[in-house]
Amino acid sequence: MRLPNDTGKPMLRQRFYFENNWYYVTDPWALVDLQVHGKDITYFVPYWFGATEQGTLSDQSDPDTLATLQQLGLPVVALVYNLAGAIHKILTIPSLRQTLIINILNMLLSKRFIGVNVDFEFVPPEDRQYLTMFMAELYTALKPYGLLVTISVPPELKDDPAHPFSGAFSYSDLARYSDQLYLLAYDEHVAIPGPIASYGFVRQVLTYALSVIPREKIRLGMAVYGRDWSPGTELPRELSFEEAITTASRHGVAIRYDEEAQESTYTYTANGVNHIVWFEDVRSFAVKLNLAFQEGIMGIAVWRLGLEDPRIWELLRMR
Repeated sequence: MRLPNDTGKPMLRQRFYFENNWYYVTDPWALVDLQVHGKDITYFVPYWFGATEQGTLSDQSDPDTLATLQQLGLPVVALVYNLAGAIHKILTIPSLRQTLIINILNMLLSKRFIGVNVDFEFVPPEDRQYLTMFMAELYTALKPYGLLVTISVPPELKDDPAHPFSGAFSYSDLARYSDQLYLLAYDEHVAIPGPIASYGFVRQVLTYALSVIPREKIRLGMAVYGRDWSPGTELPRELSFEEAITTASRHGVAIRYDEEAQESTYTYTANGVNHIVWFEDVRSFAVKLNLAFQEGIMGIAVWRLGLEDPRIWELLRMR
């Protein structure tokens, strides 16, 4: 079978260990998706644990998902994120860093999870050294227990310590204190309309990452969602694949696959307002999955379960 990609050549078959990791946010559709496709997932990465200003964890795990995970025997890498306004204080005060690390360790051990994914956003660039320090201390605390230490990092095309969103993340330093880095090679366009993750953008992000991170530690972050932009709104509306398809059908517009971006798009008008939609589907996913194979990347991290084109699962089972 031939799969769509940028060269028109058959997609590479997997000849090495490859992880299929999925982020998860609790909602009914995502739970159904987990029940159906959980057997095809390597690591389950639930967005459940918020770090507070006191270094404690706000636990949003739910019994139904936990029961399903137990039935599947699916390994969990618990995602720890920063609650609004908490991150600077946590990172820069040594006692709070230690409190959070102890709470992460206790959470992983008590719930029998295999590791942690640190997903800190909006870290001030001036806190760069403290983020690296936190990961070093976390790594030192967790590795004696055989726990996996991973971190989600924003896309970078070069090291820019002053960048307001990604400046705090030193790929090379963080790689020293992480087993894996989830390279979030998406959100190319948010404020203005454009591809979620064009092929050229993903290739550039991956090329830079490979120059400073050991290849075996990289997991390519992949999107499976879409966005709907309209004038007068501060942020676009996030769409699942199904919502993107349904919206196009409801408005009677054709979906166009952009060969340069390697992503699907369309426009429509509702109540006199023009909308622009870009979204990921199995074709765009296949192109970027093929890139990961070509570059010898050992796995992907997908945002997020329940939003995807269902044909992606067939693609993943072929590898």
